[in-house]
Amino acid sequence: MNEDQVQKQIEQMVKFIRQEAVEKAREIHVKAEEEFNIEKLRMVEAEKARIRSEYERKEKDIEVTKRIGQSNHVRAARLSILAERQAQLVGLQEDAKKRLARLAQSDKYSSLLESLIVEGLIRLEGTAVSVRGVTGQANLVKNVLTGAVNKYKAWAEKEKGAAFVKEIDVTFVAEDAIKNSCGGVMLATAGNKIVLDNTLEARLELAMEARLPETRKVLFG
Repeated sequence: MNEDQVQKQIEQMVKFIRQEAVEKAREIHVKAEEEFNIEKLRMVEAEKARIRSEYERKEKDIEVTKRIGQSNHVRAARLSILAERQAQLVGLQEDAKKRLARLAQSDKYSSLLESLIVEGLIRLEGTAVSVRGVTGQANLVKNVLTGAVNKYKAWAEKEKGAAFVKEIDVTFVAEDAIKNSCGGVMLATAGNKIVLDNTLEARLELAMEARLPETRKVLFG
């Protein structure tokens, strides 16, 4: 083999090697491009998933915030309504107290005062009972006390017997008059251990409590 043939064979070998290198490079490029596209797609999908998740989270946060706002608004409205209703009930009670004060100045008060004493005596069912009136009404209480005690004794005669009636001792306590009240009495027995508040204000409280459902229905429907 002469020198030309050798040179030609070398050139062919170089050309073959270059061709293989080009093809290998192309193959690597194609594979790299493919892997790049796959990785890019994966990253894009992952980012889309992250964005969707973030959007859903924010949407839920907005919905929760909206519901909390609505709930707070409803609660505030309810509290406002309850406060207004309570104010009306308090106003009604204050108006009733003014009427009671007028009642205590009327001709009917003596009869009412006697009834309150009789009722208190019967509820206590005591033999030794003390009676106190409100400030400025000592004479009114003393004037009706005898009649009230007689009615109590008549009740006790039927319910407790004559022996019980003989033990009855009802006294009026002039000192320590009831303050901040427009009328009524307070009674005590068993050495002042048992006390019954039968003032007009106490009776009003009891009436308001007992009639509260009816009162609410009339006022608020």
